[in-house]
Amino acid sequence: MPGPHDKIIANAAKATLRPLGFQRKGQSRLWFFDHSWWLAVVEFQPSSWSKGSYLNVAAHWLWMGVAPISFDFGGRLEGFEGYASDEQFAVAIARLADKAADEARRLAAMFGSLPDAAEILLEQARTEARQASAHPGWIVYNAGVAAGLAGRNDEAAEMFGRVLNGSEDQASVLHLKAKRMSNLTSDTAKLRQEAALTITQQREALRLSPWDASQL
Repeated sequence: MPGPHDKIIANAAKATLRPLGFQRKGQSRLWFFDHSWWLAVVEFQPSSWSKGSYLNVAAHWLWMGVAPISFDFGGRLEGFEGYASDEQFAVAIARLADKAADEARRLAAMFGSLPDAAEILLEQARTEARQASAHPGWIVYNAGVAAGLAGRNDEAAEMFGRVLNGSEDQASVLHLKAKRMSNLTSDTAKLRQEAALTITQQREALRLSPWDASQL
């Protein structure tokens, strides 16, 4: 049963995020803004131990085709704000909601176009590669899709190749997706059609409104 702190969170998010165009996912603490091929996601994340909230803000790439909403670019912005009283918590959550709105605006400016997204995600993937020895994962895959959609075919092929060469599990969803997209990097139109189909399916899985695939 929702407690008073849950109602305070919902009211603050409604007051701050809804006027910006955000929608609430059911009765959860997750709110999202629909950017057609990606979502700006705000989560007032609960704790398993105490009443209160963390704040997570990120982009979710709909071309991934994974049903849960994941935090693909971004993440936690704030430590835990605990509930002590209605008055104290209302002030704290209003501050978190304002910070969430600011970060959502920043993400919208960063990812205003596919060329912008490709540039940022390719840099992210290459930075990760320099800093970690782990096998390439979804970050590299997402950079490949963005590069392909922006017409940067050689870099898309590079990213998908890194996933395929670094993946130990050839039956994994990531490996299979990278293999399919890798086969399309020489044909931007077909890669775009494949990405559009995945986005459409993901939007349906998340019960989002129909979209215009020509926006890709």
